[in-house]
Amino acid sequence: MDNKILVVGSVAFDTVENSHGRAARVLGGAASYSSISASYFAKPAIVAVVGTDFTVRDRAPFKKCGVNIEGLQVKEGKTFHWGGSYDKDLKNATTKFTDLNVFQNFNPVLTSEQKNAKTVFLANIDPELQLSVLKQVKNPKLVACDTMNYWITSKKAALLKVLKKTDLFFLNEAEARQLTGTYNLITAGKKILKLGAKHVIIKLGPNGSMLVSKLGIVQFPPYVLENVYDTTGAGDTFGGGATGYLASLRKWDTLSAIKRAMMIGNVMASFTIESFSVKRLAGIKKGEIETRLKNYTSMLRF
Repeated sequence: MDNKILVVGSVAFDTVENSHGRAARVLGGAASYSSISASYFAKPAIVAVVGTDFTVRDRAPFKKCGVNIEGLQVKEGKTFHWGGSYDKDLKNATTKFTDLNVFQNFNPVLTSEQKNAKTVFLANIDPELQLSVLKQVKNPKLVACDTMNYWITSKKAALLKVLKKTDLFFLNEAEARQLTGTYNLITAGKKILKLGAKHVIIKLGPNGSMLVSKLGIVQFPPYVLENVYDTTGAGDTFGGGATGYLASLRKWDTLSAIKRAMMIGNVMASFTIESFSVKRLAGIKKGEIETRLKNYTSMLRF
């Protein structure tokens, strides 16, 4: 399988407050976390938009990780900026402000090369934009998609159209319940399969992740850490890492491949939560990933 992966989503600035302190105007956005995570297994190229305030220094983590940012549009104005704070257990975020800025008029137009992408990761953006991307790509072998509660509420009809074109659908437990009106997550996952997604991965935060698929139902615990610093971007990191790994395979749609991808997603997310922003994620050495995967495998084995 072609190990190039097209990532379409947001590149943003985050201002985050939690019990460990405050990080102001640091690199964030779903496309940032997911593409950097995927870069350890595949060759990501992003399509996103930033303002004229997005500097060379802000681009440095992408360059360091080999992420192709030729598709990063620069528009006159300010970059999307989100601010929030977390409670003591770092699980629940309270949004303090959301300044969409240039992201408000984001219109992903793909180049001829991008249209030929074999793996597409649609990060958490308006499902109308996700549909637009899917209409432009020609013959993808793997389409992965993430979403959020806001789109389920405001753009459900468009999201349901996206689902019919999605191989791997990521969402968290609250979103799975919201989308289906069902509390039990296995039942909710099965309902999402009936809506068109081929495989559903439910992100469970501090409880790991769950696969609901015709191939089987699997739940993995998280990679256990003693010190969790900031959970912003963990879900995007999980999705990007899992999809990046699958993009590197000749045959991705087997239970063993998807299970391995989920393990990798959990391990990659464990790096993200060790720092604010992508600082830790963008500085991983290959050996560190292998060590954590071995430790994780040992933890799962009886």
